[in-house]
Amino acid sequence: MTKNTVQRLLIFFLGVPLFILFELYASFGRNFLLVLVAMGIQVGSIYETVGLFGKKGIKLHRVYLAALSLLSSSLVYLSPLYGHLLPAAKSPLELLLLVSFLGSLAAVAPFAFSKKEDFDSLLPRMAASLFCYFYCGILGACLVYIGSCFPQHSNPLFIFLLMTSGNDSLAWLIGVSFGRKRGVVAVSPNKSLAGFVGGLAGSLLAALVSYYLFPRAGVSSLASLLFLGLCVGIAVILGDLVESALKRSAGVKDSSSLIPGRGGILDSFDSLLFSAPLFIAIASIWGFFPPLG
Repeated sequence: MTKNTVQRLLIFFLGVPLFILFELYASFGRNFLLVLVAMGIQVGSIYETVGLFGKKGIKLHRVYLAALSLLSSSLVYLSPLYGHLLPAAKSPLELLLLVSFLGSLAAVAPFAFSKKEDFDSLLPRMAASLFCYFYCGILGACLVYIGSCFPQHSNPLFIFLLMTSGNDSLAWLIGVSFGRKRGVVAVSPNKSLAGFVGGLAGSLLAALVSYYLFPRAGVSSLASLLFLGLCVGIAVILGDLVESALKRSAGVKDSSSLIPGRGGILDSFDSLLFSAPLFIAIASIWGFFPPLG
């Protein structure tokens, strides 16, 4: 058993029970403490993504983008308190869309005051700044939404995390055990077809478990929750591959070395960022997680 395998197993078997205990005893204030964790992931992701662009000589306003992302998430979290004051945003979901639009404008606004000597680099810097805000700011705000803005707070968060972690864990286990055909995707040559299939199976299994574990979640049928699990599973895989593409372009193996056996913040939570908006969209369209009666 390799050192990396031992580290992954320790993180899983120690981290998951600790997280469950943390959630059970710290769910006050619409999961306030977990929202803070999500914001920490958001800031860490911004710093690492800006660093990846820096490897390509594209300099960005790291602190500004982090502050803008935190402001967006804070507005989303607080939306149930003041959202009724905004006629254009009648729900937290509408406010999330409004914040995303205005934040995207703010992400590129500082470039309006660029110096003449910086003109040659403006186009890639503006595109990179907008990407960083979307990838970490908006998608990070979606994590905050899942944890705090559904009428139910804990059930959607638990189900979402089960689906994403189930995908990641089973993809790794099946890939290590049965992955023979590797190099299916050029940006991530170590990924195998068996791992992709295992990941989807992990998300579907998590959906199945969630249906019986959270009978009061308001999900109309097992089939609808399995569909949600399948979509989240596909998004998790795409999120991992997109982050791999970023690293390949930057010429690095990991986004950082912050987490033993996992790499950086992005390496560990890219799947959450990419799958969160899809989870919100499907759950909102199908009316999952209504108020508890």
